Amino acid sequence: MLKRVLPTALLATFLFSCQQKSTSDLSYSISSVTRDSITQLHIKMEFAADTSGVTNLSFPNEAWGETDLYQTLGSIQLLNVEGAIEKDLDSGRIVLMHPKNVERLKVEYLLQQDFDGELSSRAVYRPIINQDYFHLFSHNMFMVPENTDDKIDISLSWADFPEDYTIHNSFGSGEREQSLVDMDKNQFGNAIFVGGDFRVFDGEVKGNKISLATRGEWVPFKDEEVFEVLDQTLTHQRNFWGDHSQGYFTVTMQPFPQEMGSSFQGTGLTNSFATSVSNNDFTEIGQMVYLFNHELMHNWIGHTIQNDNEEEQYWFSEGFTEYYTFKNIAKNKINGLDGAFFIQEINRTIRDLYASPVVEAPNAEINYENFWTNYDYSKLPYWRGAVFAFYLDLKIQETSNGKKSLNDVMHRLYADATSKNQKLTHDYFLTVLNDYWKGDFESFFQKHIEEGQKVDLVGLFSDLELEFSPMSDIYELGFTFSDDRKSIASVVEGSAAWQAGVRKGDEVFSRSIWQGSIDHDVELGLRRNGQELKIAYRPITKAEVPQLESTQENIQKLGF
Repeated sequence: MLKRVLPTALLATFLFSCQQKSTSDLSYSISSVTRDSITQLHIKMEFAADTSGVTNLSFPNEAWGETDLYQTLGSIQLLNVEGAIEKDLDSGRIVLMHPKNVERLKVEYLLQQDFDGELSSRAVYRPIINQDYFHLFSHNMFMVPENTDDKIDISLSWADFPEDYTIHNSFGSGEREQSLVDMDKNQFGNAIFVGGDFRVFDGEVKGNKISLATRGEWVPFKDEEVFEVLDQTLTHQRNFWGDHSQGYFTVTMQPFPQEMGSSFQGTGLTNSFATSVSNNDFTEIGQMVYLFNHELMHNWIGHTIQNDNEEEQYWFSEGFTEYYTFKNIAKNKINGLDGAFFIQEINRTIRDLYASPVVEAPNAEINYENFWTNYDYSKLPYWRGAVFAFYLDLKIQETSNGKKSLNDVMHRLYADATSKNQKLTHDYFLTVLNDYWKGDFESFFQKHIEEGQKVDLVGLFSDLELEFSPMSDIYELGFTFSDDRKSIASVVEGSAAWQAGVRKGDEVFSRSIWQGSIDHDVELGLRRNGQELKIAYRPITKAEVPQLESTQENIQKLGF
């Protein structure tokens, strides 16, 4: 059931004890002020001083891809003692120098937005503070003393905000006084805080509170539609894992304007998931279905079942998450999607994998540098891992005569992670799969994950008597940009780009490219010998890429 909560209502949550120390280890008082016609947040904090006479406050100048965050900091003052304050940009800390005999320090500081104009996708991870609302993450809002224990009592007081001003965050909704007892400092540092004209919707999953906080006038969908997707997603994912342990969970969603195309960002946080979504006709509810299901599935795959070595096991944490995103949506008909959707997404993933220029790159090449700087490598573990999971699921079902599936493997991984703190290593994965696989799984894993060779989908589909086409259209851009992306460096002769007239050396003055999509034209504005050319073409080529037919028989055989 969906219930809209007015901003003045208080949402009680059992996460926090009503008992408070006379003085918390760390206390904050947050209020809104206007200085020189600029809306800012005024934060006062109190905490134990370091006996050395130097207390360091953690406040990164660079975080989550953002730099120069100290630009958002206004004046910082010691309130109860004489002393000095220094900003250490390199270490990301504020250094307080004070008398050694002081037991507790009181500090105040101001925060303000450091960009003008409308919000864009480039600014969503910076502090957003204006007369209508604020949107911040812990690391760019709260200074935290470095001399505290890992678990501390924290109090938050939201003072002097109007009665109709929403206060909402990773730790509760509508509460003007919050007591976070025995709070893990890392969890506090990984949270979202919003306020202002946000609308809050709330509900329950097996007695546990869930909520959606959003604002603005949405063009592509209604608030109630988004909340319904969130409710369905959390209900079915928690049912799958048999995990209803989370007493409170919220999703925040803020819109930003974008003229063409759609984009969205999502960040998993403590008790929460923060999203920013382009607000135009190019965005649709289906994208929220995918975003919620993929990112919230990471609560288990990637967070509870942790990679032992991040990039080395991205085929699992990203690829298996991708597969179970499709499977969870289709199995439970989230937003009305069913087995036809599953086949559509598996086919798309197979096409994307086969079209990748690094399709058979060994797993060792999916390293930190490649993954975070190269689009092809960043997508490879999603596609390879999802297709690998799909193959394993069908083979386990086939060899067990339908008595077992990849679900049994996932539940065992989850049980070991929660009861033994077992992390996902390749050796551990091999040990588990040996109980479900007929034959030499180590060699199979070595060939298709470690070495990166494609699995035999044609053989699989034939063995299972699934209807499929052996050929398909796949994405081929057909040319490469120069390093500065201002000209054409090379063109694949005979490609759609070549046939449309793209040539090496052409200067590029405009472009519209839906990366990886075979459903949208590439549109280029080119200059050649002083002449401007407008070129459009569909970036496809035929290839031996097996694709499942979306027939009722196939849907039933796949278990939907």
